[in-house]
Amino acid sequence: MRNESPTRGGVSSARRRVWSGRPGSPRERAVAFASPMLLLLFWEIAARTDLLDARILPPPTVVAHTIYDMTVHGRLLADTGSTILRFLIGLVVGVVPGVFVGLSMGLFRWVRIVLTPIAASFYNVPRIALFPLVLILVGLNESSNILMIALGPFFTMLITAMGAVMNVDPIYREVARNFNTPPRHLYFMVTLPAIGPALMDGLRISVGLGLLGTIAVEFLVGDTGLGHVIWNSWTVLSLTQSMAGLVVAALVGYAFYTSLAILERLLLPWHQPANFA
Repeated sequence: MRNESPTRGGVSSARRRVWSGRPGSPRERAVAFASPMLLLLFWEIAARTDLLDARILPPPTVVAHTIYDMTVHGRLLADTGSTILRFLIGLVVGVVPGVFVGLSMGLFRWVRIVLTPIAASFYNVPRIALFPLVLILVGLNESSNILMIALGPFFTMLITAMGAVMNVDPIYREVARNFNTPPRHLYFMVTLPAIGPALMDGLRISVGLGLLGTIAVEFLVGDTGLGHVIWNSWTVLSLTQSMAGLVVAALVGYAFYTSLAILERLLLPWHQPANFA
């Protein structure tokens, strides 16, 4: 058997783990856990010693107590569930069409020629500027909220998928066409597995954009959700409750981001995830 060295046949597992950014050894996991704890400790000390204005940035212990109180005696749990549900629906509505439109643009030159100017025009329009148009077309309802949330992930996945397809070695598609591969197999069995790692990276960006869109929509028109909690608390100068909503939103985003590493290992077991989760 041929021995593989880091310079021939690939890189060692240790080096791949470092490059992927995932904490692997116990020491790395300890550092990954300690870094946010140190940040919270600094925040606590700074707020308690007046280095930070505790009225604007209350200590983490106060925020944690507020989260507990809002969960037990308020609607924080229900609002968190509303945000997660909107976010998930908007993510699916944006990601799935974005991937397949991007695949089509990457695979077929004339589709790319026709759709690129349209996609480029709408992509560069600020999402918030499209909201009045969406309200006129769809109405002030949950469908308009979902559509606004989906816009960010849609364009992210479209651009990611199109660019990834165009960077795939053409020999794979040529071999598939020589064997008269049906179009659906060209999509699902040739191209999609080849661009899987790039799509996962695009999905990580889409998670952030989708959650940002969800909170923004709840700021504007929502009467439930974490965005509503943050904005409504701020308007009555209840900054501790506003900070509590912000912290919960950050935790939700982190939970979804880290879950993508598990999803990637299930869907792409041959690929080393490139994330810092």
